[in-house]
Amino acid sequence: MGKKWQSSRKKDYYYKKAKSEDYRSRASFKLKQINKKFRLIKKGDTICDLGAAPGGWMQMAGELVGEKGFVIGVDLDEILPFPDENLISIQGDMTLPETISTVKSHRFEYDAVISDASPDISGVWDVDHFNSMTISKSALTTALELLGEKGNFLVKVFQGDTTKELFSEVKRNFKFAKIAKPDASRSQSSEVYIVGIGLLKTPVRYGDKLTVKIVNTGRGTDGVAFYEGFKIIVEEARIGETVNVKIKKVTNKLAFAVKN
Repeated sequence: MGKKWQSSRKKDYYYKKAKSEDYRSRASFKLKQINKKFRLIKKGDTICDLGAAPGGWMQMAGELVGEKGFVIGVDLDEILPFPDENLISIQGDMTLPETISTVKSHRFEYDAVISDASPDISGVWDVDHFNSMTISKSALTTALELLGEKGNFLVKVFQGDTTKELFSEVKRNFKFAKIAKPDASRSQSSEVYIVGIGLLKTPVRYGDKLTVKIVNTGRGTDGVAFYEGFKIIVEEARIGETVNVKIKKVTNKLAFAVKN
């Protein structure tokens, strides 16, 4: 980085705040602000931080989960150890099965998977956006392997043409999805964070198109169908109808659909 960037960083409020409060990175405050709004991480939770070096998010996650929680960080680079016994790190590639196996050896399922990982910045926007999306998609794939049902997900992305594609995948796999930008993110930065709350492990997901038979009545003019034993509420449907539907919303217990 150039001298101008170094000078600007030293004047940055969150950079100075991180230094004064002994955090490893100003990014710690991004996680704190996002968590205050969405409550991704709670006391006693188990957390996996992907692309964790130098450890700023691990540090904040450790504070959020408290002594009864557990945080593991993964990065290709070595992460200096923390004094807390419930904060550990491993050096490895989050996309490799052996790395995932090591993470699972500590906790089989996690309450939240978070990632503030960034590519090496080239200065060429298309390249940087592509590399960012590759990392973010890998983080989502890894999260789906590590999270327990109703688990939460948080990942950084650089805004661009394919950001909506990743957001749609998160929306499909979680009960709630949102794009957020915390105050601690620099205003000139293109980074945003995709939040996924409540991992779904249901046979139907948002956007699915199905053919179902209405077997019962719901409230008002709604009908009730089942798909692989999973309950679906269909708007404006009558008992005995076989209808094509599109799933509009999914919870862990049931889905809502409209005729397609």
